[in-house]
Amino acid sequence: MAQMNQSAEDGTEVGAGLEEGALTEQQLGLRQAEERLYRDYIHRLVKSPEYPNFQYLCKLCSVHIENIQGAHKHIKEKRHKKNIMEKQEENELRALPPPSPAQLKAVDAAVLDTAKQHGISEEDFQVRLAVVSRMEETIQQHLSACSLRLYGSCLTRFAFKTSDINIDVTYPSSVSVLASEYSEVESDFHAKVPVVFCRDISSGLMCKVSAGNDVACLTTNHLAALAKLEPRLVPLVLAFRYWARLCHIDCQAEGGIPSYSFALMVIFFLQQRKEPILPVYLGHWVGESSCLYLIGAFTAKTRLTLDLGKGVSLGQLWLELLRFYTLEFALEEYIISIRLRELLSREVKNWPRRRLAIEDPFALKRNVARSLNSQMVFEYIQERFRTAYKYFACPQFRGTGGRQRGKKCGKQDMKLESLEKKEAVFLNTEVDDGKGGKSQSGGRVRQELKEDEEHESDDEDGSDPSRKEDEETLNAALMNMVLSEGDQPSTNTPFSPNGLLDSDNEGEEEEEENNVLEKEALITSEDLHYVFDRMIFTGGKPPTVVCSICKRDGHLKDECPEDFKKIELKPLPPMTDRFRDILDGLCRLCYRMYSSVQLRLLFRGLLKEAQLCLFGSSKNGFGFRDSDLDICMTLEGHDTAEKLNCKEIIEGLAKVLKKHTGLRNILPITTAKVPIVKFEHRQSGLEGDISLYNTLAQHNTRMLATYAAIDSRVQYLGYTMKVFAKRCDIGDASRGSLSSYAYILMVLYFLQQRQPPVIPVLQEIFDGKNVPQRMVDGWNAFFFDDLEELHRRLPELQQNKESVGELWLGLLRFYTEEFDFKEHVISIRQRKRLTTFEKQWTSKCIAIEDPFDLNHNLGAGVSRKMTNFIMKAFINGRKLFGSPFYPQPGMEYFFDSKVLTDGELAPNDRCCRICGKIGHYMKDCPKRRRYVGSTVYLYFDLPLNVCTHLCMYLSDLFLCVLSPGRMKKKENDKEEDIKEEEREPRERRCFQCGDMGHVRRDCPEYRHLRQRTAGAPGMLRDKAISLSVSLRG
Repeated sequence: MAQMNQSAEDGTEVGAGLEEGALTEQQLGLRQAEERLYRDYIHRLVKSPEYPNFQYLCKLCSVHIENIQGAHKHIKEKRHKKNIMEKQEENELRALPPPSPAQLKAVDAAVLDTAKQHGISEEDFQVRLAVVSRMEETIQQHLSACSLRLYGSCLTRFAFKTSDINIDVTYPSSVSVLASEYSEVESDFHAKVPVVFCRDISSGLMCKVSAGNDVACLTTNHLAALAKLEPRLVPLVLAFRYWARLCHIDCQAEGGIPSYSFALMVIFFLQQRKEPILPVYLGHWVGESSCLYLIGAFTAKTRLTLDLGKGVSLGQLWLELLRFYTLEFALEEYIISIRLRELLSREVKNWPRRRLAIEDPFALKRNVARSLNSQMVFEYIQERFRTAYKYFACPQFRGTGGRQRGKKCGKQDMKLESLEKKEAVFLNTEVDDGKGGKSQSGGRVRQELKEDEEHESDDEDGSDPSRKEDEETLNAALMNMVLSEGDQPSTNTPFSPNGLLDSDNEGEEEEEENNVLEKEALITSEDLHYVFDRMIFTGGKPPTVVCSICKRDGHLKDECPEDFKKIELKPLPPMTDRFRDILDGLCRLCYRMYSSVQLRLLFRGLLKEAQLCLFGSSKNGFGFRDSDLDICMTLEGHDTAEKLNCKEIIEGLAKVLKKHTGLRNILPITTAKVPIVKFEHRQSGLEGDISLYNTLAQHNTRMLATYAAIDSRVQYLGYTMKVFAKRCDIGDASRGSLSSYAYILMVLYFLQQRQPPVIPVLQEIFDGKNVPQRMVDGWNAFFFDDLEELHRRLPELQQNKESVGELWLGLLRFYTEEFDFKEHVISIRQRKRLTTFEKQWTSKCIAIEDPFDLNHNLGAGVSRKMTNFIMKAFINGRKLFGSPFYPQPGMEYFFDSKVLTDGELAPNDRCCRICGKIGHYMKDCPKRRRYVGSTVYLYFDLPLNVCTHLCMYLSDLFLCVLSPGRMKKKENDKEEDIKEEEREPRERRCFQCGDMGHVRRDCPEYRHLRQRTAGAPGMLRDKAISLSVSLRG
């Protein structure tokens, strides 16, 4: 097991400290029971306000227990029994004596033989270099400026004879190979690093060609330099990698860890030894853009090796390596980092304390072992470490085939022999059955342990039967001691506290141990023999297969049910004229019900001279009546935000808004790409955000409004798409889906690709050969915005005569039947199809390009699970809107969320359990922090005129907002109630007061607020109240 949590010991106390004569019978029984619990790692807790209802703590399982009865119940659980066995195994490993010189020599020979047999030689390395040279000559015949470089295990010499050759293309990014010299040419452009696979015909070696993999090349060069400087590193890494391959834990696609992580683990061990063999060459400066690491530059100037460990044999290093990761290093507490000499805590990088954490020395944000996402696989790796260390730390005699464990070493062997002599005592122990009677417990305990081993034990099938017998005897003794509730004195047990064996005849043991040591001195290295064998290391038990997509076990990536695949769709029935008219009327109904025409007309007259302006859906022609308000703020005298401290301005703005009586939930977000302040209007429930110098978004709003003005069908389709996304709960980017802006871009892209097109590509219409420049925030925000000239230039725009209903069904069919999300990007800035490979967005499920900020993928935050949910809604929508039916007038039939989503709720596994948003954990939730402790904001003096304009603007804005039909209501309370019942049970926390156990609608504070608001309906219409903002600096 992992190291014990020492911090838990501070809160426990052992024993009562009272004289036995002064104890009552009940107290005496309690003390004896607690002594028995203490032997099983269950300790009494000191009373604390943090755990007021718990009396005991199990240190093995980190479980708090209420009383004695709960402790006895916990002892019988399979998890506790398993942890007892692992703790006992750990104690056995710690008790192993140091290896003899003959044993070290035999291990040394086994490691060297494995490295020589499976690692590449100098001749193999030259063959691989020749393959790279031939490929470079082939490519340069077509691309003269292109060059190749070797990286990966072949360059570091950590490669096996069967390893593929990693080749990186420095320039350009596209690669061509000739079929006459290479076979089995395949491409994988949807990997995180797109690659081309091919086999060199002359050598038969597999090549893996990528482009621009600079970080991997830097890491490879560093490891290769270390391998040249320390000769023992290569055989150690090769043996370690071969052991991992035999245990099948180096397969990244099946939930293992990448092969080069084992090299990092070996180097880290050599750096962390008491007498380090390798120093740390890197440091905190790695990762800065101005620094490039070249170890060759230091070769002639600095001592790159240490003399401390020169006399240590390879066999001793191998044993120390296994012991280091089995018993000494806290895998779940620290990060394996070869960049720093001191241990790197996970808290420093905010990495979770789960499983393995390995840092790439040149990609500091990357956990190399992030593919190890299953706790079962991690426990399997831990067990393989224990098995390997036990095998190599004990003498293995020649002639046993290496498959027998051999006899136990030293004291541990004698302890087990002593235990065997007393086995009868344990098997015949009488246990109180809780009803005043006695029962024979030995057989029952043995049976329980046998059942546990069938389901949970990780013992190897090929292990020594005598060892299993010893373990069964040992565990039977442990369980009898724990479960016993009789009056037997604790001194009759052969155990010391916490399950350690206590010998009755220490003098006899010392004498026997001396005899063992004398016998070991007569053993030579020729008598011992170690082999790297799969059955020895694994017992024939493979690791659990874990999918790299959904992180679940039992299947691989290719068989994952959550993988985004193209579904075979059934053909739709023929369309009728009557149904076409129904769809057409439905789209127009969406526009009439949700548009906010009066609001847009009123906004045009507001703040002509002010420094605040609206953008987004409120002005681009696609705004709902309850859409959020997007407001951009600029400061007088500053055209850009380059010389401004945006963080302080946003925090100061939040301070001003908090004093406004009509607003609440003021939340500054300064870490976003565009810093904003979010707020909510108390009476209407409308939300909004104010951003600072989001000028590019204003140009974006203007372009979308221009598209909406070209053809009325654009608006009708945009509103229908937003209603569709809202009903299916797939239109909120803060909860892991796409934003409404992304869906509008999908509508525009479809209308551009339609034959004939409904709208043109405004960014491709200009005079001359070069695109005009209109630079905003470093991006060209040009688009053609003269509508009168547009109709004169492009008279063919009127050729498409399809109705809105036909276009809506065509949109659903386009994104389910024609458009390939894996291959293409949704981009409204060009008519030509844009591939995901060109954008290097191959690892994303949905790629939607912002028309101005070309580096912004609006689908980057959508998971595969959410992608499948969105596509399911589109496929069901295609079937629903494409199958003629004549329902009652209205939207209920066509926008039934249960039909569109098959009655399922949108995935929320990435969402915070308090606010329902993504991007943070529950412990960091702003809504939770608001009640736990008040947030401290920096004070910033905003100009007086900005504060005045802001307050007047918000007051006038919300006065016009509170018009009939503008209040934010639930569309279908009954449906929402049903959804609430269908949701998975989880913690219920009120958003109003922050207390647990109820939701906002049941909150007394919220009920009182609603009553007070209802009693003063004209409160917000009083400008004096709306403007009662203290402008005190």
